[in-house]
Amino acid sequence: TPRYQTIAVKRDIPRTIAMVLKENAANLPGVVIEQDYRRRYPLSDDIQSLSHVLGYIGRVGSCELVRQNPARSWVAGLLDSIGHAVECGILQKKINPYELGIPRYLNDDRIGKSGIESSYEEEMRGQMGIEAVVVDTMGRPVRAAQVVQPTRDGESVVLTIDIELQRKVELILRNWINEAELRRVNMPERYAYKRNYMPLQSGAAAVIEVNTGRILAMASWPSYNNNIWVDPTRADELANLLNPPPAQKAENQRLAPLTNRVISGQYPPGSTLKQFDAVVALQEGIIGPNTRIRDPGSLILKDQYVEERFYRFVNSTPRDNGWLDVTEALMRSSNIFFMTIAGGNKEGVVNLNPNEQTIPQGLQINRLAEGLSTFGFGALTGIKLYGEQPGRVPTPGWKQQVLRAAWTTGDTYNAAIGQGNLETTPLQLAVAGAAIANSGTVYRPQIVRAIIGPDGKIIQEVQPEVVRTLDFDPAHYEVSRQGMRRSVVEGANIAAREECSGILIAGKTGTAEFGPEITAKNPNGVGTVVVRQSHSWFLGFAPYDKPEIEVIFLSEGSGDMNDGSSTIAVPAATQIMQAYFGIKPPQPLPAQCQQGMPPLPTNSGEEIVDPIQRADLRAS
Repeated sequence: TPRYQTIAVKRDIPRTIAMVLKENAANLPGVVIEQDYRRRYPLSDDIQSLSHVLGYIGRVGSCELVRQNPARSWVAGLLDSIGHAVECGILQKKINPYELGIPRYLNDDRIGKSGIESSYEEEMRGQMGIEAVVVDTMGRPVRAAQVVQPTRDGESVVLTIDIELQRKVELILRNWINEAELRRVNMPERYAYKRNYMPLQSGAAAVIEVNTGRILAMASWPSYNNNIWVDPTRADELANLLNPPPAQKAENQRLAPLTNRVISGQYPPGSTLKQFDAVVALQEGIIGPNTRIRDPGSLILKDQYVEERFYRFVNSTPRDNGWLDVTEALMRSSNIFFMTIAGGNKEGVVNLNPNEQTIPQGLQINRLAEGLSTFGFGALTGIKLYGEQPGRVPTPGWKQQVLRAAWTTGDTYNAAIGQGNLETTPLQLAVAGAAIANSGTVYRPQIVRAIIGPDGKIIQEVQPEVVRTLDFDPAHYEVSRQGMRRSVVEGANIAAREECSGILIAGKTGTAEFGPEITAKNPNGVGTVVVRQSHSWFLGFAPYDKPEIEVIFLSEGSGDMNDGSSTIAVPAATQIMQAYFGIKPPQPLPAQCQQGMPPLPTNSGEEIVDPIQRADLRAS
């Protein structure tokens, strides 16, 4: 430790002890009583999902000290980077010749570890002061200290989060996760195998402004209370979170309460992807708005490499849909239609007549992947929050490199319906969905609205940032929007209909399979069936005629809980929209609407306070 740099040996000492130590300072050389501060997150006790957004602070680590502190010299900076490359990863050492030798962090300092605390550490930290003290050989001051560098308070950040909406979104998310779990444990005997699913306890939801990219609410569940990181009296809770008892360890890893699923969870998006397929296929000329494709309920595909081997690709609800155009296909969520426009329905397909094989090639995977990538899939959205994941848009090159296997038409079919190896984050879906709602502008999602200086004046107002403007015909977005509107008005998503919700909503459900195959007793007859568990999704915007917000809702594992996408994800997202617009559902609900739903959360009536506070702890 550098000379004269203090080390904390005890924190939060009582005032009486501090006074005794100060009175006996002459007999305790080197012992210093210092004023400290403690972070508080007053809203996180009631709204735990804020913890993922705000993050927390913790004691600065050795690698953070090396990375953040300016070098003592150019040579020392180079040696630090080389010497810590293995332990700390590749360092980008800050070497500012005007700051050489002046550390920004001391050994006992705290630093942002996640969330806003980490992403905006530079702005919120401020600058520590330096005093020069002349001492004698006994280390006693011989003259008054001189200020070499004055202290500077950190800046404040104003979030885009609407705290009342955030509270309601979390409650809605938790209510519908609980509803899904109730369905699982009470599943009728014919579906008894579903009772053996792992408990349904996880999900995510977000609200984003269509025309700015600002995030108004972001909830991931399970969550945690970030106060346990900064409150010494709750050390046991923190220890239990980080190192749970052996009996709880596997459950803790499965639920991952520290993970912000909105930005870090990577899932198959299922049929929510079809709205993007439609725009890409229209742009590439594979189909027109009135092109009709035969959907017999399944496509039987001959193996490209093994004779006498066939694969059956089906709709999620087995039925013959006849001839469909693109808006009808979105309304019915036809897997066959979107598989066809992606991979064609001629080569290898054995269950269609020649006159029904109207799309010989389709997009094929490279054009599909390129189109999806322009919407932002397979890449970071650029939100300034630590831990964002990129998702994945698989390609033949990826499959060969990672799985050591050749690409097949079946892989293209699966990718087109958001299955197989394609994965997205909920935030990616929300950002891409907003681009369809606003006719082609991809915004960088933002969580901070403004940065405020110590004097209370605005230093920077964060403006909407356009990442790219998509080069698609605006008419194609309108076709996709019409299909999503039909999905609500004519499809199975009755909770979102105007007479039930009071809002003009358009959107797309998704039932996305995941995990291992399960062999279960056939609920519709004799023998067995092979099934997989699935997630429930809904991605939608409102109002339909003048979009303001895009809502994404995910309930993990509930896709086959009585059509979870239409009866869990849709009503949940609808309630989120009602919370945003301040619209209450009709009372009583019309008979044709979904009944028995969890109640819509009401306003808390509580005074809104700062989500982050710094409480000074004074010893005298």
